[in-house]
Amino acid sequence: MTVGQRIKTRRKEMNFTIPKLCELTGLSQGFISQVENDKASLSLDSLQKICLALETPAKILLGDDGFAPELIKKDARPKIRIGNQPDLEILSTPFGRNLQVMQALLPAGYQAGNCAHTHEGEEWILVLEGQVKVTQGDFEAILSEGDSIHLDGTKPHLCQNASDDPATIIVAVTPPAMLPLSKIT
Repeated sequence: MTVGQRIKTRRKEMNFTIPKLCELTGLSQGFISQVENDKASLSLDSLQKICLALETPAKILLGDDGFAPELIKKDARPKIRIGNQPDLEILSTPFGRNLQVMQALLPAGYQAGNCAHTHEGEEWILVLEGQVKVTQGDFEAILSEGDSIHLDGTKPHLCQNASDDPATIIVAVTPPAMLPLSKIT
């Protein structure tokens, strides 16, 4: 299916006429008709307007079929251990994706990396159990069970267990920062 055909199909799924799509995008009826019939190409600006009006990501209209679901069974999760650091359990597909999700059990007093660290992309942390202190620049917060935080990974940050009991966290990073070298048995 072509880009024009995908746009036309989505427009019809939403019960939009060409005039309605023109009203929402500011594009002309002739142009929309030409695009849907593969007689005109879209600029990025026009594609963005159509995507917003059709409430559809560009990758769908451009034909990216994405990837099939990939199941990871609890007993088959790859684990990472770096030196004497706590195990990181990989919850997401370990290779070939833009997002990595991990679970970690942080012992009492544990401090990630023993200093503020950085990495490419973004990081999101959810506290499942215990209390975790997150520091980035002048910002400092104690997160408790159910609290989450979204960080710019390129800015120095620190994550540490803030209690005398173990803490369990879920960490999501994009792009992936850790690759499992082997399974820990």
